[in-house]
Amino acid sequence: MNQIIDRYNSHSKTLQRADEPSQLDLREDGNCTKLREELAEASLWLRQMRGEELQSLNVQQLQALEKSLESGLGSVLKTKSKKIMDEISELERKASESATDRGKFKAEGASVQDGDASCC
Repeated sequence: MNQIIDRYNSHSKTLQRADEPSQLDLREDGNCTKLREELAEASLWLRQMRGEELQSLNVQQLQALEKSLESGLGSVLKTKSKKIMDEISELERKASESATDRGKFKAEGASVQDGDASCC
């Protein structure tokens, strides 16, 4: 009988401990809260980069945002220019190949005509 009571008491203590949050649970809650805050900050920053929710910014923050946008725009323009120049180079290369091919076809056509005349 004592064994049964001891097992019952032991099991009751285990259940009580299971109801209390563990250190791991508390750390996970802290990490979750931190990640939520980071997400909220990143979302606000993204909206501000889009030109939304700027009312709460002071002049220095607006200048920093402007500088960041100008830097990003500079990178976009540089990349765009490089891609356009690459496309122009590719088109020029293709045009040159086409001109070369046309010259070959004209030469082949002239030799075929010369061959037909000598044949008959």
